[in-house]
Amino acid sequence: MSALFEGLRVVEIASFVFAPGAGTVMADFGAEVIHVEPPGIGDPMRVLYKLRPLPESEENYCWMHESRNKKSIVLDLKQAAGHDVAVDLIRSADVLITNYQPSVLNELNLSYETVRKINPRLIFAHATGYGEAGDEVEKPGYDATAWWARSGMMNAVRPADAELAMSTAAMGDHPSSISLLAGISMALYAREKSGEGTKVSSSLMANGVWSNSLLIQSALCGAPPYLPPTQATTSNAMLNHYRTSDGQAFFLLLIKEADEFGTFCDAIGREDLARDVRFAELSNRRANSQALVAILSELFASQPLSYWRKLLDEHSITFGIIASNEEVVTDPQMHANDVFAEFADSPGQQVVNSPISLADYPKVAPLLPPTLGQHSDEILTSLGYDENRVRTLKESGAVVGKSTL
Repeated sequence: MSALFEGLRVVEIASFVFAPGAGTVMADFGAEVIHVEPPGIGDPMRVLYKLRPLPESEENYCWMHESRNKKSIVLDLKQAAGHDVAVDLIRSADVLITNYQPSVLNELNLSYETVRKINPRLIFAHATGYGEAGDEVEKPGYDATAWWARSGMMNAVRPADAELAMSTAAMGDHPSSISLLAGISMALYAREKSGEGTKVSSSLMANGVWSNSLLIQSALCGAPPYLPPTQATTSNAMLNHYRTSDGQAFFLLLIKEADEFGTFCDAIGREDLARDVRFAELSNRRANSQALVAILSELFASQPLSYWRKLLDEHSITFGIIASNEEVVTDPQMHANDVFAEFADSPGQQVVNSPISLADYPKVAPLLPPTLGQHSDEILTSLGYDENRVRTLKESGAVVGKSTL
């Protein structure tokens, strides 16, 4: 079978992760994704891996992950000639992905109202920090600020006695990019029905609230404020994390506790807890949760994780290993399910795969990300530009050719 998005041309006039992340998944499924970069260093995402406290590495892992299978063209959109190339690209495209602020799009004559006249079948996908209305429409937004902090999650996930928790790099960008991808896919389906393109919008702020929506919904319903518990003082010992003797940890999660508590006690060799008047009934377990947490904490700390993992799995108790990044990359279950893919042009080098699979439409093998302007000539040729015009564009600086960045 051919790749699902084979034949689709996607133009990205965007930077960093949220907006280009949707293009990454489309490229995984065969779309031609053309990433438009400014002159100079290009997309600032190229140097994000140098930002601390991100891990130090000689490999540009940020760019590797986000820009695999894409093509790079360098355009000076402030020059008329460079802008003309962008217009020709948009005219040839099925999807335009951008995260530029409305004022910048207007300044560049690339607003939705303008480009839909250039290409009525175009899907215009706009990723924003704080939405397209209100006083903060022009405010720059990153996932750490608009998705993590603004949504209430940053305040909700920390234990009551702990400092505020930092988000990890692109933690909100990647799930938000899947929302943008979903909108693009819906718009492509709508185009099949109507023959016309449309605009897709999604914001980091809205995606953050969607991720935190159960607690937000409780606030909408007037519930008391959520107070994050500590491990020792939680009101539910069956929904808690525990450390083992080897310094590892796991998260215990008994949703159907009324039915599962007895089985859990059998699994850990403490059948007596199911008969203990403090814990036998659900209401008593809640009232005496701190005592149960103390007992379980001491018990789990007596044996290594492998010991408890075997017993809990044998009894079908729901729990999750609290893994380090280094443990994730060697996890057999991850590899069995193609969570990682190998670059076709760099054997042995792996990349995190996108989280969607279609049975009859396999993904294309990932290729290393482009150097700055690597495909400028190729893209211009695809637009019908002859050698003289390409040379003139380069001499003017409106287009920059391949570099080593």
